[in-house]
Amino acid sequence: MRGLVLKVPKGTSILTASLLVAISALVLSGCEGAGKWVAKAPASFARQEVSYTYSPAVKKFFLAGGHSTVQESYDPSSNTWRTVAPLPASLDHIQSVALNGRIYYIGGLITWPGPAVGTVYIYNPVSNTVSTGKPMPAGRERGAGGVAAYGSKIYYAGGLHGGVAVPWFDVYDTVSNTWSKLPNMPEARDHFQGAVLGRRFYAIGGRNTAINATTTVNDAFDFATGSWIRGLKPLPTARGGFAVAVLGAEVLVIGGEGGGRTWSTVEGYDTKSDSWSRLAPMPLARHGIEAAVCNGGVYVVDGGTRQGGGAPTDVQQTFFSGTPRACP
Repeated sequence: MRGLVLKVPKGTSILTASLLVAISALVLSGCEGAGKWVAKAPASFARQEVSYTYSPAVKKFFLAGGHSTVQESYDPSSNTWRTVAPLPASLDHIQSVALNGRIYYIGGLITWPGPAVGTVYIYNPVSNTVSTGKPMPAGRERGAGGVAAYGSKIYYAGGLHGGVAVPWFDVYDTVSNTWSKLPNMPEARDHFQGAVLGRRFYAIGGRNTAINATTTVNDAFDFATGSWIRGLKPLPTARGGFAVAVLGAEVLVIGGEGGGRTWSTVEGYDTKSDSWSRLAPMPLARHGIEAAVCNGGVYVVDGGTRQGGGAPTDVQQTFFSGTPRACP
């Protein structure tokens, strides 16, 4: 319906024509999918291949990566940014999660497409200090993988090691400060994001090393059985470098790159019905992003506006599936 053309019959009154135009506008907007995007304050500077995480403990967001040691915090109550303690190394393709009042930055790449690092940086937002945790097992360092937390553990799937996508799946126990190997993913992939919903870790889409070698495969690791579930409904739009967010029973796949372009596409996977739906697209297409969720809002900042590199942005936009709500 993107190419819909409204033909107004001759003799139609101005009022009637205006009503027809208004109705067609509503129809067209409905074709873009449910939800809406709201602009928020941009970050301090433009970058891509970043991590972005919300900490309920301090009610702030934290941004890092993009070949920089700079770490920034975003206060949603005042819609303002400030610089906080830097990370020890300048990395990109680094992933982060918030857990037990801390922000964990896992792995990353020193340069493109390697070498990779297995470092674990732990940021304490209360004391504004960075410490280190147990690094990934030797020989399993990587960046651009899928990372998510479940309980007191952080799971890392896939990623780039030695410039090549790997199927590895490892878990970091934040209590014992130890790493353990888990069953490999069914296929190697990188440039995707991990998502935990219920008792499953979802690995959706991404690519196998090459920028256009994208996949639509949707797999899930079942924490109860300790095994991978295959054959889930595939991602409708093949892409890598996207963000993911969990809203209710859905995993949202946001933006990305592939096929010579960047994507604004947002698609939601309903984990209960094993089906996909199209949601309102991002106003600005980009990749190299991570999404952070607060009070029903999905916050996305920075990212690359051109496939590959060379065109980063500082823009921040927030998606709401319903009425926009403030982040407490």
